Amino acid sequence: MTLYRVWELILASNVPLPELRHVHGDEPDCAFQLLPGQGPGSAGCDWFHQQLLPDGEIWLSFARQGSGYLLRFPSLADFLVSGDGREIRCYPLSSIPLNTIRHLLLDHVIPLVMTMQRRVGLHGAAVVVPDGAIAFIGETGRGKSTLTGSFIQQGFPQLTDDCLFLKERGGQFFGLPSYPGLRLWPDVISALFGHEIELSQVTHYTEKKRLALDNAGLPFCPDLVPLRRAYVLAPPEEVGDRSSITMTPLFPRDALMELVKHAYRLDIADRQALGQEFEILARVAALLPLYRLSFPRDFSLLPAVRDAILADLKTGITSL
Repeated sequence: MTLYRVWELILASNVPLPELRHVHGDEPDCAFQLLPGQGPGSAGCDWFHQQLLPDGEIWLSFARQGSGYLLRFPSLADFLVSGDGREIRCYPLSSIPLNTIRHLLLDHVIPLVMTMQRRVGLHGAAVVVPDGAIAFIGETGRGKSTLTGSFIQQGFPQLTDDCLFLKERGGQFFGLPSYPGLRLWPDVISALFGHEIELSQVTHYTEKKRLALDNAGLPFCPDLVPLRRAYVLAPPEEVGDRSSITMTPLFPRDALMELVKHAYRLDIADRQALGQEFEILARVAALLPLYRLSFPRDFSLLPAVRDAILADLKTGITSL
């Protein structure tokens, strides 16, 4: 099996994971196996949670099965996770291509598995700016990756896309690097990077493309970086026809509510894990400045949004 690094996890895999960087000589924290056949099925499952798509369709179902977990992506694949999070087995439907399995593993399953190790992760992207990193937090479709791509296009290194794991050290929170890649819609890629750039398909069921930063000569930071500030992205409908960009500081109580809402978690019934997560997020809310960021979803205004964020970091101005 080949060894890879993602966040602080050393992952062994029986199939190539070209999105990740190789490592050598380390002991794996987790082993992934893509296996043929239908797997053990749903016998003995205790279903306890579902994630839904905007149209109400089930995206992911969670079940306890024996001492571990079954994560079922309907019509795509089953992932079996051991109780200690050290083993992941995948049983895909026969027609599902490998790039789709890699996406489900890297961008959905691994973040959930990492929470089993009492790590705290947020639905957020992050880039490195002078003196640290800034994070963009929000639900799918809020523009996290688009803002990240705008900063990368201007030479600011990416730290992570879509999932930000935190590490506390010396009374400060750091962001962990994930892997050098962005998932963007074709019109976003065209607006930010032009047409002459190497892309790959993320999955067979979406038009989103994966931009490998290493192949495109774009910057990625592989190191822990202290977090300077986080921006919770307001929904586009909140902006309406306004062209203004606003950054409103959140009081610690409101910041904590946003962090809890956007945290990854596998077992929502594990009270001990939820209690530990809440304590950590409360410290994040107390130590890290969080702002609510509202901006027009207009590609031509992305430079103004980026400049406003950089000016806010320098001067503390919270609205423009």
